Amino acid sequence: MPNIAITIKFLYKTPIFMKNIVAGLLLLFISKMSFSQEEKEKINLEETSIFKFYPNPAHGDLFILGTHKIKSIELIDVLGKRVAFYRFNKSIIKMNVSELKSGIYLIQATDENDKSETKRLIVK
Repeated sequence: MPNIAITIKFLYKTPIFMKNIVAGLLLLFISKMSFSQEEKEKINLEETSIFKFYPNPAHGDLFILGTHKIKSIELIDVLGKRVAFYRFNKSIIKMNVSELKSGIYLIQATDENDKSETKRLIVK
């Protein structure tokens, strides 16, 4: 959270209850600011995902939607062996996974900004 300095100057004969009201309002404002900052951080975390895919579990076609163009997709089995590697240059991809054996795979996508993300894929 950015450091914010706030200075409040009161008139010479400001009643004490007015100072307390102003201080209370300031505290309320600051608490709302920190809550808003937390919300922004939560939203930013959600925006870091570079792709989504469906359906999961898959048994035929798999659709991949990238936030940017996807350069490559890699499928890895539970033993860590690369099962498939595809190169693309688009943000909407349709893949057929019917040739894969049923099981759990990792799907790793790399986008045009060289950001990578790995998610779990279940193939029926």
